[in-house]
Amino acid sequence: IALLGLGLLVSPVAGSLLGGGTADAVPAQVRVGVVNLEKTLYDTPAGKRASEAFDKTRKSKQAELDKKQKDLQKAAAELDKQAAVLKPDVLAQKKSVLEKQFVELQQVYVKLERSLAEERTKLVQDLLKKAGPIIEEIAKAEGVQMVVDQSAVLWAEPGVDLTAKLNARMK
Repeated sequence: IALLGLGLLVSPVAGSLLGGGTADAVPAQVRVGVVNLEKTLYDTPAGKRASEAFDKTRKSKQAELDKKQKDLQKAAAELDKQAAVLKPDVLAQKKSVLEKQFVELQQVYVKLERSLAEERTKLVQDLLKKAGPIIEEIAKAEGVQMVVDQSAVLWAEPGVDLTAKLNARMK
């Protein structure tokens, strides 16, 4: 088994040394560029328009959620005031209704969060559709074979950051 494992490790190396394998398909030195899409989203006219539309939707949905939450709190406070004069079975029934409304409010919140996350993803995808061809042109002009988002990079030499060039061309 050890010889088989050694053979599996050595065979790709031997193949590339002997001219076989896929080593010829990969450039000797791959140049990688970095783009900060968040910065593009907030600093360019196209990104600002998209962000403003997203913020408007988010604020609208948040206001709707806040209103429902205040209504529920008001109903709970009202029930607390009436608790002393209500019959135990009526009080239990009203508490049950409030608990169901609370669960429904939590479900609305979860749906809202999911919906906003989906809208945010769509916003970034739409920005990428617009930025993609520009990124490709910049990468070719710079001799870059691959461009990655800054969020996926732990560290990069400042010279490989193509964000300023991208943002200058985004309308």
